[in-house]
Amino acid sequence: MSGRGFRPPDPATTAHRAYRLLARGRPAAADPIAGPVADSVADPAADPVAAVASGLDVPEDQARAGIQWLGERRLLAPDGDGVALPEQAVLDVLAQASGGLGRMAEEVERWRSTVSDLADLVSGAPAGFESERVDVLRFTDRAALRRWLDERALLNRRDAVAMHPALAPNDVLRESLKVDLGLLKRGVGFRMLVSRTAARRPGAAAYLSALEKDGGQVRVADAIPLRLLVLDGSVVVTPGSEAEPPCDVVIRSEVVGRCLLAAFDHLWVGAEKYATFAGAGGDRDEELTAVHVRLLRALATGAKDEAIARQLGCSERTLRRLVAQALEALGVRSRFAAGAKAAQLGLLD
Repeated sequence: MSGRGFRPPDPATTAHRAYRLLARGRPAAADPIAGPVADSVADPAADPVAAVASGLDVPEDQARAGIQWLGERRLLAPDGDGVALPEQAVLDVLAQASGGLGRMAEEVERWRSTVSDLADLVSGAPAGFESERVDVLRFTDRAALRRWLDERALLNRRDAVAMHPALAPNDVLRESLKVDLGLLKRGVGFRMLVSRTAARRPGAAAYLSALEKDGGQVRVADAIPLRLLVLDGSVVVTPGSEAEPPCDVVIRSEVVGRCLLAAFDHLWVGAEKYATFAGAGGDRDEELTAVHVRLLRALATGAKDEAIARQLGCSERTLRRLVAQALEALGVRSRFAAGAKAAQLGLLD
């Protein structure tokens, strides 16, 4: 048959017919697919393809596809004489699959053992290196952290260092000062680095001057990369996240402590002594006063200059001068940036 749209029979269809043909002569109970077959076929043992092509009156390539389908499913007799029972074919396929799965399982076990050996090498320290246990504590309650630090400070025996890009509110500074002075009275050295902006904020001078008066060392730098406290050279406190709720991290490690102390010392060498900073006339003029803080809070509300000037009891000309001083003290160039910096420093609370 030929013509447009002609599609050759599916190999499975031919295979089913071929199976019935080649199974001719078996007992009825043993023939799984009953159906009429040709009265006579070519010898299947000699050439099963020719036998099927002749017996079914189909082209040889179609017969060959049917025979291949039967062979892939173990339905041809191993000795080439006729077909095998489906039950035997199922047992043959399962036996082969079982053997294959067994080999796959052995291969997987070899790979697992190899990976395990490599993992032992990776987890072990390379030659010439030592590993150290690092304990990490997370605090989401800063009041709890301060209580923990107050208790830990009583055990501090070596020097303590701290650096602050911004200082805490004045009420927190007053409480911290008691602990810091307690360290100094017990003979523990205490060095602190603060940013120029933090050193200029209202209330900072009283805290920093009290530290220096009792033997602490304070220096001022243009920029401080992070808030950091190191006690006894091995207890490190630093922010973990400023998201709500805030998270602070305490790391207990000699190695981490030494690394951060080295970074602190690098900044310390280039920083200015607080006494020099506080005594400089130019810096004194740049300090943020209480009036500047009131100004920044008013600006944050979006009030106009005229209204802010009335609130502060000054002229608009004086107000513009105060704004310029606040921008200079905060190290920014615009009112918007001043608001953002003031919020960061906690001046708007």
